[in-house]
Amino acid sequence: MKKYFILALVAAIFCFTNSCTRDDICPENTQTTPKLVIEFYDIEFPEQPKSVPRINVFADGIYEDYFEVSEDKSSITIPLNTTENFTTYKFIRNSNLPIDSDLVSNIDEIKFTYAVNLSYVSRACGYKAEFLNLNAVLVSESNSSNWIKGIEVRQPNNILNEEDAHIYIYH
Repeated sequence: MKKYFILALVAAIFCFTNSCTRDDICPENTQTTPKLVIEFYDIEFPEQPKSVPRINVFADGIYEDYFEVSEDKSSITIPLNTTENFTTYKFIRNSNLPIDSDLVSNIDEIKFTYAVNLSYVSRACGYKAEFLNLNAVLVSESNSSNWIKGIEVRQPNNILNEEDAHIYIYH
């Protein structure tokens, strides 16, 4: 009996010491694939941030809320597709309005194109993507009812982190 207990103890110690190595856990401070940082500004006063009422954003073909719709936002972060060289988003102003609201929802579409550079981080963290040569094009509506009036790409070759805004949208 004592022999089985010692054997079980040795097996347990072996399992616990070899179950996780330092490489199996991705540290929180490790930079991973950055999201696109967008700030909204007033078209009439371009230096002044201007929040978008009840904004929501949908990736083309994916219908899940990125944000808490009841909030107005002057800055957002959204992911870019790492398996393609483009991502199309629909930006909705006054999203999910109550039935008795006098406001009108307005949807504008922006197509982001870029080159994806994948770099290996570690076994635990995997790969991270860096986005190069970013371009953003507003899809014009036939009746000129775009609520987005202009787009400025601030960092076309430097989407390596989420520290600064990459895109300014004027409305």
